Order: sequence, then structure tokens, then C-alpha cells
Amino acid sequence: MIQAKKNKVAPVSVFFLLYISRIVVSLTSAQLVTTGKMKTDILLSISVSALTTLLVALPAVLCYIKHKNPFDVKWISALYSVYFIFLAAVNISRFSYFASTTLNPDSQAWVFSAILAVCAFYAAYLGIESLARFSAFGFVLLVLTVIAAVLLNFGNFQLLNYYPLISNDAQTVAKNIMYMTSSSSESVIFLCLCKKVNGSAVKPYLWSVAAAFLTIFILFFTVIGIMGDGAVLNAFPLYTMFQMAEIGMIERIDVFYISLWIFGIFIKSVLLIYCSSTVALKMKSKTKCFVSALAAFALSVYFTEFVPVSNVKQLVYIIPFAVFCIVVPIATLIFKKRNYGDELVEKF
Repeated sequence: MIQAKKNKVAPVSVFFLLYISRIVVSLTSAQLVTTGKMKTDILLSISVSALTTLLVALPAVLCYIKHKNPFDVKWISALYSVYFIFLAAVNISRFSYFASTTLNPDSQAWVFSAILAVCAFYAAYLGIESLARFSAFGFVLLVLTVIAAVLLNFGNFQLLNYYPLISNDAQTVAKNIMYMTSSSSESVIFLCLCKKVNGSAVKPYLWSVAAAFLTIFILFFTVIGIMGDGAVLNAFPLYTMFQMAEIGMIERIDVFYISLWIFGIFIKSVLLIYCSSTVALKMKSKTKCFVSALAAFALSVYFTEFVPVSNVKQLVYIIPFAVFCIVVPIATLIFKKRNYGDELVEKF
């Protein structure tokens, strides 16, 4: 039996954290993660992107198996710290955009960004153990919410919405696969967390990818069945799907969607701030968490106040993904020497 250790989390916690981390991306504006018509071939793109995500994650998994972690190199880990801050800012800004345009149009996006940044700072400072325990609750909430949304919308399905099966051209389908794959930064989070796992982290990570894309498939399958291509007219089609659900006299359960996204974005923001502070240059833990959260807040304000979230081109996300999630792990496998220290610790 694996005994609990301080500053360590169970492998199942890795599954919860990375599953939630990936799901949160799909809750955002549909125009930010897909392109073209919202028709059945989107489901094909999701299925293929699940396979390509596992494929591009292979270098990171091999780095873990061969004890060649890019975070062992100080200047590379500093760059990854900046990358984690960038990811945190992107996620915070997307939720702030949703909150300020859909939930409360009279509010300003930076207020929501500030609240999230402060909460992320405090939770990241508490450490990975606290976040792991909270992620179990977030996972249960997410699964129950998805099941409720699908079942309560069963009467709204229309089979004609799934036809024709192919509506987008090959280029659009390829773009959707690329967008969805590049939205999966969990491989580098996995590399950052692997030393904090009390056991093997490979299987939980791979299962989290499979489970997350299965959930995304179910959500988009439901959206298409309910709204068809009209879903593309909604900036947040999943939110609209929850608005259409009914429970007896309660006609709207969109509060579940809002709660789901709040919990999800909180967990992912904390996870990214924690990872950034973990691999940052030597400073006090509290200082590193504060600097990372402050930088994420500043960048999220830039995305919401100066450059509208919807106007940010996909290349801004794809290029960093390609560099940090694919190129650097491959280069690490080729050029870095094996870390025998980690291997001895693992055997001990």
C-alpha cells in the first residue's frame, strides 16, 4: 500500500486535476476553440484531436519514464514559469470575458480577473495537497452537471440537426483538430507535477486525456443535437444548452454551468499559478506565488481591456504550445542526460 507523504498527492489526484484542466477550455466561447459550422464533423475533429493529443504527449511521457525532465534545467524551467503564467492569464481572461459580457454586462472584466487572481494566489500558497483534495469535489460536481445537462435536454434533441454528416471542408476540419489539440497543455503540467506524485503518474494522465475528450464529445454531441448549426450563433453554446434545460417548475439550471465553470477555472488557475511558482527562480514560496498571480492578472487585463479576447489569433496559442509541449520535450529526450538522482529516489 502506498503511504501518504508530505507535499505529495495520490495518482488519482493527477487524474482529477488534469481532467478538469482540459474540460475548462471547452466551456469557453465556441469561436475560440472551433471554427466553421457547428455540425456533426465537429465530433470527428474531437475524436481525432484526442488521438493527436495523446500522440504529442508521448515526448513528455517518455521524459518522465527516462528521468529526463526539462524542468531540471534552470533557464528552461524559468521559461516554463512564464508559459504557465501565460496559460493562467488566458484562462482567467476568458472567464472574465464571459462574466462581464453574459452574466453581468454592467461589470468590468478586470474585476473578475482580480478576484480570480487573488483566490489563485492564496490557494497556490496553501500547496498542492489542498488543491488535490478540492479537485475531487470539483470532479464530482463536473460529472454530475454534465449528466444532468444531457438528460434534462433529452426532449430537445432533433435528429435532423446531425445531417448532413459532413458540412465543413477538409481545411476547416484540420483547423479544428489543430485548435483542440493545441488547447491541451496538460502534458507540461504533468511534467511539472510528476515529482509531487506518490506513485506513477503516467496512467492517470493518459486516462485524464481520454476521459476529458469523451466528456467534450458528449457535450458537443448534445449541443449539436439541440441547436444544430445555430449553435455557432451563440458565443457560449454550452451555456445556452443549460438555459434550455428544465426541472419541473425550475425552468433554468444555467446556475450549474456557472458553478461548474467557476470551480473549474479556479482549480486550473491555482494549478497553473502553483506550477509557475514551483519552477520559478529561487524566491520565497509566498513571494513566487504572489508574483505569478500578479503577472497572470496583469496579462489577463491586457487580453480583456486592450486586446479583445475574441480578436486574439489562434497562432498566439498554437506557437507556445508547439514550443513548450512538443519541441522542448523532444529536445530534452535527445540532448539531456538521464537524471539518476530521481531514479534512486524512486527506488528508495
